[in-house]
Amino acid sequence: MKITCAFKYELYVDETRRAALSRNAGCRRFVFNKALDIQNERKEKGEKLLTYNELAHELVLWKKQPETAFLREAMSQPLQQTLRDLDHAISDSFRPMSDPARKGWPKFKAKDIGDGFRIPQFEQEHIDDANGRVKLPKIGWVRYRKTRPIAFPSADGTLVPGVVKQIHIKKDCGHWFVNFTTEFEIEAPDMKELDVGIDVGVVHAVTTSDGEFFDLDTAKIRSIEGRIAVLKRKLSLNQESRQKLAKLGRAEPFDKKQPSRKRRRLKERIQNLYRKIRCIRQDFYRKTAHALAQEYGCAYVEDLKVKNMTASAKGTVENPGKNVKQKSGLNRVILRVGFYGLHHEIEWQFLKAGGVVIAVDPRGTSITCPHCQTRDKRNRPTQAIFKCINKSCNFESNADVVGALNVLKKGRTGPSAHDKKHIAHVVSVGEQGFRPEDSTPSTGTSLSPRDRAA
Repeated sequence: MKITCAFKYELYVDETRRAALSRNAGCRRFVFNKALDIQNERKEKGEKLLTYNELAHELVLWKKQPETAFLREAMSQPLQQTLRDLDHAISDSFRPMSDPARKGWPKFKAKDIGDGFRIPQFEQEHIDDANGRVKLPKIGWVRYRKTRPIAFPSADGTLVPGVVKQIHIKKDCGHWFVNFTTEFEIEAPDMKELDVGIDVGVVHAVTTSDGEFFDLDTAKIRSIEGRIAVLKRKLSLNQESRQKLAKLGRAEPFDKKQPSRKRRRLKERIQNLYRKIRCIRQDFYRKTAHALAQEYGCAYVEDLKVKNMTASAKGTVENPGKNVKQKSGLNRVILRVGFYGLHHEIEWQFLKAGGVVIAVDPRGTSITCPHCQTRDKRNRPTQAIFKCINKSCNFESNADVVGALNVLKKGRTGPSAHDKKHIAHVVSVGEQGFRPEDSTPSTGTSLSPRDRAA
């Protein structure tokens, strides 16, 4: 089967190369914003929007104009790719309302948010994996921190080489990284015989039907969130004090586009703390999903609609919501665990190991007795305890384990459960799996937390 992975490494850059990378990322952002401004004007006037080819022709003219001649110093491919990205974003905004791929109208890109660029066409000899370096156009050879070879570990332990399709250069918290999007042709691993039901929750992030618990270090995340709240308060006070001084004529008017040195340092500290939270969460996802994929061949998980679960209960002025503060706290806890990212990491790890993940209906899994099938809210006297109200049963256990057992039973006894398991395995083996760093559904990467430090 064919499978696609993104290998991420940190670049070793000096001040000259750092400036060159920032210049390329800035030119890409400038071209995107300038093209979007043109499209916005045409949209307001009711004129036909420009196509990608027409925008590409405008890009050639911009390079010839004296005020935008600096675009000639940047790589040509990233500038063309950003126009293609804009064209795709505008096309997605015109999709039908029922289409889940529909998105809003694109917005202008800000500095230091998603800085980077993409190089889709390059020579394979420009990647020297043996010595850990890559050759970038108009920059030259740049070394990267080679923590592992660009190869896919097969089921028998051998490393399978692949073909690098494109290169992504990204900036994260002042560090530059290179992503190699690589395609592999591997043999599908044999599917393991055991299956398992998985329940995700806020106390125990993952609970299996075998009674095994996997806990995310939420205490560490909460402590980091507290530090972020303090720094955000300082950031707000910095703005208020600057505005007061500006009214007295003792300082320049406040401008977010030209922050002071203190404000820049506060934002950098906040970004680094958010990065720590991402690392803690992603490390837990990969280790937990890998452990499950190595033991089981099929996993049944709840088909949770996280967006609906974390919707605000605030309501409107006419119809105010109830228990808004409690619902807000629950939403925060759910997002802290990250059900969505966990689900897709499990899918990816099972795909690599030759297994499958089948989603089941989550309704009633937490209040149904797995022995007598009594379904009642009174079966959950507390959040952690399940006790069946049926006097002839009196089954008692951990509530999360009961949820996992019900998920397992639903997956096994569902309509054509065996056929679904077989079809899902055939489909997963026959299709490609790819998840860039900004994770997308049904895709993935085989990197360790050290390789992917974002």
